[in-house]
Amino acid sequence: MMAEASVLDSLNVLIRKKVKTEKVQSEDMAPSLFDNVYSFAKKRGLAGGAKVSPQKGPQQQQHQISFQGTSQHLGQWDLLGFSGVSAMHATLIPNTNKIVFLEKVEKNSHAHLPEDPSKFSWSVEFDIEESTFRSLHTKSNMFCSAGGYRPDGTIVSLGGAEAQSNIVEGWNSLRFLSACNSTKSKCDWDTRDNIVLTAGRWYPSVETLADGRLFIFGGATRGASMNSEEISVPSWELYPPLPTNPTRFPFLEETLPYNLYPMAHLLPDGNLFIFANKNAILFSTKTWNVIRNYPELPGPPRNYPLSGGSVLLPLRPENNYEPEILICGGATDFASKAKGQDQCGRIRPLSKNPDWVMEDMPLGRMMPDMCLLPDGSVMILNGANRGTAGYGRANDPVLSPVRYQTWDSAQSRQQGSRFTLQRPSYIPRLYHSIAMPVLDGRVMVAGSNPNANSVEWGEFPVEYRVEMFSPGYMFTDVPRPLLKAGQTIGRTVNKPTLSLQARQTQKLSPEQGQGDGNTSENVIAYDTVFEIEVEFYASVMTESQVVTPKADANNNAPSRVQVNLYNGGFVTHSTHMSQRLVGLEIVGYVVNHGHGLDRLKVRGPKNGALTPPGWYQMTVVENGVPSEGVWVRVLQKE
Repeated sequence: MMAEASVLDSLNVLIRKKVKTEKVQSEDMAPSLFDNVYSFAKKRGLAGGAKVSPQKGPQQQQHQISFQGTSQHLGQWDLLGFSGVSAMHATLIPNTNKIVFLEKVEKNSHAHLPEDPSKFSWSVEFDIEESTFRSLHTKSNMFCSAGGYRPDGTIVSLGGAEAQSNIVEGWNSLRFLSACNSTKSKCDWDTRDNIVLTAGRWYPSVETLADGRLFIFGGATRGASMNSEEISVPSWELYPPLPTNPTRFPFLEETLPYNLYPMAHLLPDGNLFIFANKNAILFSTKTWNVIRNYPELPGPPRNYPLSGGSVLLPLRPENNYEPEILICGGATDFASKAKGQDQCGRIRPLSKNPDWVMEDMPLGRMMPDMCLLPDGSVMILNGANRGTAGYGRANDPVLSPVRYQTWDSAQSRQQGSRFTLQRPSYIPRLYHSIAMPVLDGRVMVAGSNPNANSVEWGEFPVEYRVEMFSPGYMFTDVPRPLLKAGQTIGRTVNKPTLSLQARQTQKLSPEQGQGDGNTSENVIAYDTVFEIEVEFYASVMTESQVVTPKADANNNAPSRVQVNLYNGGFVTHSTHMSQRLVGLEIVGYVVNHGHGLDRLKVRGPKNGALTPPGWYQMTVVENGVPSEGVWVRVLQKE
C-alpha cells in the first residue's frame, strides 16, 4: 500500500504542475483531465469512494486535482453529501451525530421550509450519519453572527445583519436551539423579542467562561469591509447578562481597524487571552480589567479582513496544563494581490516572561480553519494564498491541509518543522468556509461562499458539497481503541416533551429545551474519579504504562494513553469560538481477564476554568490513535 500511495502522490505532483503551467482554454478540459487521472488511479485500486467531477468554471485549471485513497501519512478525502445552505457558520448539536449550519438571507439557499416549499430556509440540521438535512426556521438574519453553548447543551447564536425579505434584522438577536437527540425530535430555533443583546453586533466573538456564561465582545453596527470608529462596537457583555451590560472595552478602540471577529481563549487561571490586530492582553473575568499586555505578534495584523486563525493548544496533565496559544496565517496586506502569510506565532501567556516564538508553515494561507484533533495535533485547512477575506477578494485556493504537531519529537527535530502537508482536496474552500472535527475522528469540511448574493457559477461558485477529511490515524494496521461509557457514567434524564410554540406561550426559558422525553446522558463531575470501559488492541500494557505520569512543566509530549475531552465550539470566518481540548488524568487501569472490557479510572477536570461546564466529545488515545468519541456532559457545580 505504501508503494501504491507513493505512485499516487507522485502522480498528484505531476498533474498539479501540468494544471498550473498549461493554460486551459476550455472549461471542459479540467474535468476531462480529472477523468483520465481518476481512471489511471482506479485501475491500480488507488481511488476509493465515489467519483465526483469538479464543478465547472472559467478558470478550472487553477484547481488542484486529488484522489480519494487511503494513506497513513497523507490522509483521505471523501464526499459526504449536500449541505442545503451555504455553511458559513456551524456548530455540533451535543449528544447527537448532527451539526447545524447557518447562512445569511440570500438567493443561494437550496433548503426549503417543509410547510411551504416556496419559502427558503437559512439554517439546517445536518445528519452526519445519514448525510441528510432538515430545514429549520429562522426569524432574524444570522449573517456574520457568533455563538456558543449553554451548560445544558443549548446552542446560542447571537448578533447578525440587516433585515431581508420576511426575515427581521439580527444585530441584537439571541437565538436558541435545543440539544434534542431523539430521532423524531423537531427542535427548532427559538427567538424571543424580550431576550436580546444590549448592543447590536455584526462580526462579534464569543468565549465560554468558567461558570458557563458567554463572554460577548466586539463587532460593528453594520456590514463593512473594515472596522472604523464610526461603526465599531468597542464593548463587552455577558449572557446571561450583568446589570451593567454592555461595558466599554478600550482594547477594541486601540486595535482598530483590524479587530472584527477578535480572538479569545479561556485560560486555566479563569482569565481570558484576547487578541486583535497584532496585540494581545490578559483580561480578568473577576475585576473585568486588563491584567497584562503581551508583546506584539510580528508580521501583519491577523484579524478580518486579513483573517488569520488561532487556537488554544491542548491542555495536558503531563505539563500541569500549561496553556499555549498558536496564531497562524492571514493576508500580508489589504490588497487583491496580497500574499498569504506563512508564519505562525506561539506564546505561553501564563509564563514568567511570555513572548512569541515564530514558526514557518510550508505555504501561505489566509482564512485558515485551525482544528484540534483528538490525537492532540492541529489540522489547518481551507483558505487562499492571494487576496483577503471578503466577497470576491481572494483567489489561488490552498487545497492541501497542513498537520501541526504540537509537541516535539525525534521526527520533527530531524525535519526541523512540526508541519506536515496532507493530501489535497480538489474543492476550493474560500470565504465563508468551515471545518469541524466530528465523533468518529474525521474532520467535516463545508461551505465557501465568496460571491455576494449571487447564484452565478463564477470562478469560485457557492459550494454545497460536504467533505470529510480522514487523518492518517484512521488507517492504522491494528483496530483503533474502543471506548464505552454508558454502563459506568450513563444516566437517563426525563425532559417533558413540549413544542416550541408551547414553550413560548408558557414563557418558559428557551434554555431548558423543547424536550425529548427520556434522554440518555453520560455525566462526569469536577475533580471526581470515574470509570470508563476500554479495549486496547495495539499492545498489552501494565497499569504503570497507562496512568498519567507526574506533571512536568517542560513536558509537552502526550502520554502513551490519554483520555481527552473536546469541544469543537462555534465556527465561522476562521474563528473557532470556545474550541478546546483537555486531557484528563488517568489514575488507574484494571485489566479484565474474563470476557469483558478493561476499565480506566480517570479523574474529572479540576474546575470550570480548565473545562467549562457543558458537553464534550470524549476519546481514548493509544500511541497517537484515538477511539471514536462519545458525548459526555461535565456537570456544573450546584
